[in-house]
Amino acid sequence: MSKPYSGESRALLVSFLARFAFIFSMQAMPPLFSMIIQEFGTSFTMTGTLLWLVAVPGLFISILGGLLIGRYGVRTLLTVGLAISAASSVLSASSDSFFILQMSRLLLGVGGAVAVVAAATLLFQWFEKGRLGLAMGVFGICMPSGIIVAFNFLGAIGSIYGWRSSILVTAAVNLVALVACLLLTTEKKDRRSSRLSVEPFRNIHIWILGLGWALFNMAALGYTTWGKTIFVKHYDLSMEFSGLLASTIMFGAFAQPLTGHISDMLGRRRSLATISCALIAVIFLSFPFLSSTYFLPVTLLLGILVAFVTPALYALSGKVLGMENGALALGVMNAFLNLGIILGPFTLGYLLDSSDSSLLLFLTMALFALWASVLVAIRPGRSDES
Repeated sequence: MSKPYSGESRALLVSFLARFAFIFSMQAMPPLFSMIIQEFGTSFTMTGTLLWLVAVPGLFISILGGLLIGRYGVRTLLTVGLAISAASSVLSASSDSFFILQMSRLLLGVGGAVAVVAAATLLFQWFEKGRLGLAMGVFGICMPSGIIVAFNFLGAIGSIYGWRSSILVTAAVNLVALVACLLLTTEKKDRRSSRLSVEPFRNIHIWILGLGWALFNMAALGYTTWGKTIFVKHYDLSMEFSGLLASTIMFGAFAQPLTGHISDMLGRRRSLATISCALIAVIFLSFPFLSSTYFLPVTLLLGILVAFVTPALYALSGKVLGMENGALALGVMNAFLNLGIILGPFTLGYLLDSSDSSLLLFLTMALFALWASVLVAIRPGRSDES
C-alpha cells in the first residue's frame, strides 16, 4: 500500500469515527425520552430541547472552529472537540437535575461542532479534487448510521440498565474516536492556511452556498421529522407505511459514496446539486396530486436525489474558498447545517399545528428546495468549473 493511500485511509477512518460519535451522541436521547420524562417529570416539549440544544452551538462555534483549525491544526481541534463531547456525555449520565442535563447537551453541541468541522477538514487535506466527492459521500453516511445504531441499541440498553447506562455508551464511543484521532491523525500542512484570517469570509459566494445548504436541509429534515405525521394525518396511511415513506431519505443517504463518486467522475458538482434540488422541489409539490399508490416509488426517488446533494455541496465549498481554506468553508457549511436542523422541523411543526392543508406543507418544503436550487446555481465566475 502506498503511503499517500495509507494517509487517505487513516484520514477517512478518523473523520468517519469522529462524526459518527457526534451523531450517535446527539441522537441518543430520542429513544430514551420516555425514561427521562418519567424521572424528571418534564413535558414532551421541554424534553425535546435535549435534541435541538445540541444544534444551537454549531451556529456560532463552527465558524470559530474553522478559523482556529488554521492556527492550531486539525489534530489539536479534533482532540479538544472529542474530549469535550466525551465529558459532556459523562456529565449527562451523572445529571441529578434536568437543567444540568440540558447544559450537558449544550456542551455536546460545542464539542461536536468543533470535532465535525475538524474531521471534514482532514478529508480536504488528504483527498484530491477527483476523489473528494467519494470521501464526502463516505463521511455523509455517518448520519444514517449513527441514527440507526442509536435508535436500535440505546433504547434496548436503557430499558435493561437505565438511560444513564446508554449515555455512558456514547461517552465510550467518543473516547474510541479520540484514541483513533491521537494515534492515526496526520496532517498535510501544505494544504492548511496557517494565518488566522477572516479575509476568506469576504467571499460572498460561500455564504450563498451555505444558505442554499441550509434551505436544502430545511426541506429534507422537515420531511424526515414530520413526514410520518403528515401521511397519517392527511392521507390515513398506516403508522408503519408512513414511517417507511418518511425514512427513505435516511436509506438514500447510504448511497452517498456512490453519488459522491459519480460527482467526481462527472466533475459538475454545482450542476448536479442544482438539478437534484430542483427535482426534489418537483417531487414535494407532486405529493398532494398523487395517489398514495405512487408514494413509495416517488419517495425512493426522493432519497436518491437527496444523496446526490450532500457530497457535491461539501466538496464544492472547498472549491469556492480554495482547498487551503477548507476548514473555513466547512465551518460556514456546518453553521448553516445547524440552522437548517433548527428551522426546518420547527417551521413544518408550526404549520402542522396551525393548518389542515397538506398542500401548504408540501408547498413549503418544495419552496425550500427550489430556493436551494436557485442559490446553489449561482456561480462565482468563469474559474468555477464545478
